[in-house]
Amino acid sequence: MVIEELAEYPLGSQDSPEEIREFFEQLVDFKGSGYFVSRTGVYPEGRFVRYYEAESANKAKDMNFLSEVLKSEFNVDPDLNNVAILDARDGSDFDPESSLSKRLVFCGAPSEAFQSEQDRLLECGIYPDRLELSTVTTLGGVSDFAHFNEMKSPILCFELTSKSANIFIINQGQVDVARPVPFGLDSIYPLLQRELGLKDEASARKLFFSNTFDFAEMGPKLLRRMTKELQASTGFYEVQTGLTIDSVFISVLPKNLAWVSKTVSDSLGLEIMQPNLEKWLESLKVKLGEGVEVSNLGSRWMGLFSLMGEFHLREEGESE
Repeated sequence: MVIEELAEYPLGSQDSPEEIREFFEQLVDFKGSGYFVSRTGVYPEGRFVRYYEAESANKAKDMNFLSEVLKSEFNVDPDLNNVAILDARDGSDFDPESSLSKRLVFCGAPSEAFQSEQDRLLECGIYPDRLELSTVTTLGGVSDFAHFNEMKSPILCFELTSKSANIFIINQGQVDVARPVPFGLDSIYPLLQRELGLKDEASARKLFFSNTFDFAEMGPKLLRRMTKELQASTGFYEVQTGLTIDSVFISVLPKNLAWVSKTVSDSLGLEIMQPNLEKWLESLKVKLGEGVEVSNLGSRWMGLFSLMGEFHLREEGESE
């Protein structure tokens, strides 16, 4: 695969499907067809990624039992959600017939939310021949990057979005922790409004995303609730396993919120994982076209590039 061009379109709530399609038409020739076929990653509302360890591998083979676990432990109704079950040891699809794993990852989102994302893409002229849950795609990319760079210590991954956040701990390709945090960036705006005496939350949000204010000093106070959640998860994990987490990877956030990563890493005493994307992509046989520069791209691009990687081919190549 060759990356011929990279472009970014900052989505606003007022943007029409026609404006978004216009952006795509500047990049690709639709050749008169109604849609541009794509592999797409989405962050649907209500998405979930949950780790579960059954008492035994035999217990994990019982799909009725797993369906009850989803309902009782994770409050997920299998009838209303699209659910995939993965083997937590390597991210492969869980096959109840042949799997010997008792460590599982449930992931998915409400069927309505996936439908809504798909409808939105079609409106913009994008036909997804493959629709992926970006949360999981990105975890796959981080795992593969760590494997490629021979990183032996567990990695804390933090996905922070408007309404929610997710905490993951990945250790040498295995998902050891996957848990939600029931609040996201939106919880910061009232605090920022009070701290600076702003007139409303909308003003606080605008300032938060602007490049005009230095949050270095105020950052720890604004993120205290989040860092407490992260400290609780990492502390419990390290005591439980005897392993030490060295680095943190924060996805999704744009460059102007780099102070969030810095505040989190300082609070937890962890290194920020800054992927060298070029060498990693090269190892996945993804080439960069002339003039395509990836060295200055932030961590949130990991999700996009992870859609391009065929990670299983690397593993198959190594086992030959």
